Amino acid sequence: MKWQVFAGVLAVSGVWLTTASADVAESSCIPPLTYLPLDPSVGLDGNGVPALGTYERISPDGRFVLRSYSGARLGEVSLMELPAVGEGGVRAYRTPLSNEAFPVQGSWRYVVDVDGRHFRLGDVLRQQAQAQPVFRGGMRGFYAAASELESGAVADRSLVWIRSMSWPQGDRSGQGTGPLQVRTIGVRDSGNRAEVVVDTGPQFICGSRQSLDGGVYTLPMISVDGLEFSAIPINPKRGQPSMRVYGLSVAVPGQEHACDLRMDLRAAPGKAVFAFSGRPSAMLAYTDNASVHFVDRRTALQDQVFRIEDAHTQVLASAFPGFTRDGRIIFGASWKECASGFPCVDRAGYVVADPYQNADYRQQLQRVGLRPDKLCVTHADVRAERQRFAIARGLPQ
Repeated sequence: MKWQVFAGVLAVSGVWLTTASADVAESSCIPPLTYLPLDPSVGLDGNGVPALGTYERISPDGRFVLRSYSGARLGEVSLMELPAVGEGGVRAYRTPLSNEAFPVQGSWRYVVDVDGRHFRLGDVLRQQAQAQPVFRGGMRGFYAAASELESGAVADRSLVWIRSMSWPQGDRSGQGTGPLQVRTIGVRDSGNRAEVVVDTGPQFICGSRQSLDGGVYTLPMISVDGLEFSAIPINPKRGQPSMRVYGLSVAVPGQEHACDLRMDLRAAPGKAVFAFSGRPSAMLAYTDNASVHFVDRRTALQDQVFRIEDAHTQVLASAFPGFTRDGRIIFGASWKECASGFPCVDRAGYVVADPYQNADYRQQLQRVGLRPDKLCVTHADVRAERQRFAIARGLPQ
């Protein structure tokens, strides 16, 4: 966010406010839903609408989207920079990455190519397609995902610990289905140089659950802290295939992951992604039939599914969503923009949602006597997270 102060008056993106009114604006809630349309310069799809990627990941501050299948104008993978609420358009950066590249969740310290090359996020933003990797390691191939383990989960805090998850591609009919593997690496990163100094190697997991779930899963996603994952067992011994959440052990090389069952959604939607830990609700979000849904994992609400929707706008999500550290849910989508007296216009871009302002969610919390983590995400929350992330990654604010 760009701030300039002149004699007690604050200029924010061309809007002039007194400092007193600016304080009120900072503490106020962001809109329940914000639409950020893409410019046609990113390229158009077959319907003449700006092209969306088909695999998108959201940075912890909601500022960046790592997007695969970006089209001829932007290359295989691009980084899209989203503005703060009400502050302009979306900016695109080229990258040296291949389709299905992924970030190291939690920190976004690195973005990772499918061949295992790790690039610093700052290098990619500054050098774009000319950025060079700093090391190679972890799981490789399509359908991989990774997270940086938090310091409380590791023994040696001098290293950066990264846990990645993948599974065999299989043939075309079985793509994305197979036994699960994880790999945990410890990286010594001096800022100028990075190298892998600890490597568990690929480990097949969940062997102890074969008698319950079988040995084949689909649509796995590792949690932001690397200590859980979601997946659908294809041939469970009891019941129907459904999205479930399992636990993983802490970062102890050679330790078997028990895959203890922690939640069953009793449905088989798209990938279920995790919110950041540290909040009572510990939300999950997923896409089903082009709509985004979220779940509060507290026991009293686990059977309640809440949909992100706008009664006045037809929104079709294009990929699974992502959470920001402050609690927003962001996803790529197409929608119809309709103004009174004018024909509707097709748009495509990104939707920013505040789940805490969802009316159904608020009503159910009140019904079961639970408190929300917060009343809403505020403009101050967004600003603080963008500042925190920029400082951590050495980026301009």
